[in-house]
Amino acid sequence: MDETGFQIGVGKDQLIITKRKRAHYFSMPENRESATAIEAISAGGHYIPAFLILSGQLHMTQWYALEELHGKTILQTAATGYTNDEISLGWLEHFNEHSTKTSLGAKRLLILDGHGSHHTKQFIQYCDDNGIIPFGMPPHLTHLLQPLDVVVFQPLKHYHAKALNIMVRDGLVNITKIEFLSCIEDVRRQAFKESTILSAFRKTGIWPYNPEIVLNTLKARQPERTPSPDPIAHPQSSPFTTPLTLRQINKVADQLESVLEQDQTLDPTFTHNISRFVRGSLSLATELVQTKRDLGRTRLAEETARRRRASKNTSLQSGGRLRVEDAREMIRQNKEDDIEKARRLVEAVDRKARNARKRVFEEAAKEARKWRVLGKLGRAEVVDLEGGKRLLIRF
Repeated sequence: MDETGFQIGVGKDQLIITKRKRAHYFSMPENRESATAIEAISAGGHYIPAFLILSGQLHMTQWYALEELHGKTILQTAATGYTNDEISLGWLEHFNEHSTKTSLGAKRLLILDGHGSHHTKQFIQYCDDNGIIPFGMPPHLTHLLQPLDVVVFQPLKHYHAKALNIMVRDGLVNITKIEFLSCIEDVRRQAFKESTILSAFRKTGIWPYNPEIVLNTLKARQPERTPSPDPIAHPQSSPFTTPLTLRQINKVADQLESVLEQDQTLDPTFTHNISRFVRGSLSLATELVQTKRDLGRTRLAEETARRRRASKNTSLQSGGRLRVEDAREMIRQNKEDDIEKARRLVEAVDRKARNARKRVFEEAAKEARKWRVLGKLGRAEVVDLEGGKRLLIRF
């Protein structure tokens, strides 16, 4: 296991290459708010659900309304966004719950770094009580011995930065916790592939056990370099697919260029103008297709952000950790409570209105009975007086 930090709104530096010598930087939103992920992988190629530490004190409902979050994910709030003794113990309980499902024996070896939160009495006691053997690595060697540091965290950061770049290109200029949580599951899914995890244990010599790998690295005193892919053996293909109409324009342009080159009887000025027209048409058509594609992605990103922020955002819990599926159940229960409260309010208003109507009818009936009784005594006439009083005159 190991911790890694994220700056939720900081991706990779971008440059726009132009004909001018001056460099043009691609604008990136930089929300430098910190978040920490505590991850654990096994030599069998497995990994447990995410345990994320977010800066703040309150758990907000909009976080758990994101369908992208796995139900077993744990969100922990902390004032600093970093781990401590209490949070590490909470993660250990999370690890124990999920690692038992893939464990083959009675004991589990948990490889740790030298962080003080892993060496507390409560942490070690919990390990002893649950068949976990904590194994601390030597200091200042985690870059060689820790599988997560050596292999896995690099693609994790790469895919996180790539996800941010896509969001920015789609038109999102404000990256918040909501955007971070919406992409983190997909980022982890791409980084924590079984082949990557097995490679991490193999490159650190932990499994299959081969200490010579680390010893040779220490002797050579130079970092291990990943060879660049052979451009001939692995040619790069364009990530874009050409629309049908643009392909047809290119095909016609190639035919025109071929005819102009073969026919020597045409006026050179006319040939030159036709070539200019073809190049301009291709340029405008390509720009139009790209603009439509970018506009569609921007509209989709804006609509997604609008839907996420349109939901009611209230606090669920102050501090502590909260499982996503438990938080969603709390949100569902709160909604049902709100509906029940509104139903009771409507019933109370309706009951009050019925009682008011009933009193009016009863008063009217009582008044009618009184005048019927008076009418039986003889001919009577009612005279209205000032102040709302009435005078009954009998004849």
